Amino acid sequence: MSGFYWIASYPKSGNTWLRLALRALLEPDAVVRRLDATGFAPDAAQLIDIEEVLDLESGDLTAAECRNLRPLASCARAAAAAGPIYRKVHEAWQQTESGPLFPPDVTLGRFYVVRDPRDVAVSWAHFTGGGLAAAVAMLCDPRAVLQAPAGRPALTAPQHLPCWSGHVLSWLNAPGPVCVLRYEDLLTDPVGALRQVAAHAGIGAGDGDIRRAVAATGFKVLQAREGSEGFDGGQVAGARFFRSGTAGQWRETLPEGLALKIRSFHHEVMSRFGYED
Repeated sequence: MSGFYWIASYPKSGNTWLRLALRALLEPDAVVRRLDATGFAPDAAQLIDIEEVLDLESGDLTAAECRNLRPLASCARAAAAAGPIYRKVHEAWQQTESGPLFPPDVTLGRFYVVRDPRDVAVSWAHFTGGGLAAAVAMLCDPRAVLQAPAGRPALTAPQHLPCWSGHVLSWLNAPGPVCVLRYEDLLTDPVGALRQVAAHAGIGAGDGDIRRAVAATGFKVLQAREGSEGFDGGQVAGARFFRSGTAGQWRETLPEGLALKIRSFHHEVMSRFGYED
């Protein structure tokens, strides 16, 4: 059956680990050869879909035109596919003038990884080099957008987040089944988490297969491979992508005022996932 599995999360919430672990389960040799997350589940915001399946030059289109064409490109891509397609998503689930950005008719399933937003802020600050206050401001901005920095070619469409709570709820309330995973549970029980993922995607993997995939993508393994091979996940120059891999780092890093701002802004959704203290 053809269609999409959307691997969605707010930025810096565990999306890359999940894609690598899933690829290690489906294509174990590929992960051994090269530490690459994009080759398996590329970014859903890439403009190449519009160019390849709709035969249009994205550079001739406005951002609004690209946005409205993306659902059509996804439907055309799914119609031409022989099996499941996996895509990374950092955008919120949302509507366009031509229908849902992630069309339910060609959606086989979706995964959503959620992480304590206070840890997200710390990780995003390191990732961008922009500081903690800027990271917290983004998490609380309902108009937040990810887009290519000035002077760089726009290989992806602008990605509308909005605020952290809005992002989470958009994916949880979208039509169809969803497999929700907490980042903290990926750390404490990666085997159980990947077992959930395999079940949701209908992957007939045995326990040994799952354990081998987890072993190949453990944080220390990925950290060591980044040190020896490098890994470009879009982080600022000089920063490590696989930096900490822990939960609760915000307690020692995030100033109290910024932690309280996040807590005040996102209390309801944080409580829903146990991020209460």
